[in-house]
Amino acid sequence: MSNAFKEKYGPWALVTGASAGIGREIAREIARRGLNVVIVARREELLNSIAEKFRDNLDVEVRVVTADFSRPGASQAVFDAVADLDIGLVVPNAGIEVSGEFIATDLEQLNRLNRINVVTPTELAHLFGRRLARRGHGGIMLVSSLVAYQGTPLLATYAAGKAYILSLGEALNVELGHQGVDVTVLSPGVTDTDMVKNIAVDFSKMPLIAELPWHVARTGLNALGRKASVVPGLLNKAYAFENRFLPRMLPTKLFGFLLRRALKPGAPVWGSPSTESVPAESVVPGDRLALVPSAKNFD
Repeated sequence: MSNAFKEKYGPWALVTGASAGIGREIAREIARRGLNVVIVARREELLNSIAEKFRDNLDVEVRVVTADFSRPGASQAVFDAVADLDIGLVVPNAGIEVSGEFIATDLEQLNRLNRINVVTPTELAHLFGRRLARRGHGGIMLVSSLVAYQGTPLLATYAAGKAYILSLGEALNVELGHQGVDVTVLSPGVTDTDMVKNIAVDFSKMPLIAELPWHVARTGLNALGRKASVVPGLLNKAYAFENRFLPRMLPTKLFGFLLRRALKPGAPVWGSPSTESVPAESVVPGDRLALVPSAKNFD
């Protein structure tokens, strides 16, 4: 499998949000399959440490590119930074999460979420999609979420953005397939990463089973060229596809009920003190940065 994977998607792959969590495991799994990797995130020191481990343990070449996708022009800058490499696989994984009531959340945080979660993957898929189409083969793996499969109260903007990514990826699976380019959408549920510990939802209070990041990464890459979309984990699959058999609003109301019970103190709720002002930016450990209590950023 590794030789076929390398021939089809090599010699280089690019992964954004690669400094931690699912993104790091996707990059590691790609390197394990023999491809050289470009790892992209904001924290250069952490990326350099990961690059050194990949070079030493997996015998691949690694290029580090730093980028802040909240800034205009970041996608084009990343594209230009790898113009000399034969990129055959692109994984736009970087994103942010915002939880809490929609009108209680700072509008700039929602706009920032859309820039990073919606605009950036669109730009990267367009830029590299053209390049891969000219090449005549390659792949793009977009990263959506389990919450993309229904409206999700208290994660309304995040879920809507991930629904866009799911829809975009399934459409591009057909469009770019005619050009020899495989497109797959990976839609993880709750995953055992630092991100889960830092967001404003206590997932231990919900009927969900956390997946391991390496398993999520491997599931997505195994589906590339075989499926338009994939959801890791049997329980997650059941949640994703229940909409086909239930009235459309039932899963939305169910997730809203479960998430409200699992909200941590301080999450934005209309009328609460946390909606009166927006704290200054602060950094938390893991693969996300906290800008307000409800906003977390893949790095």
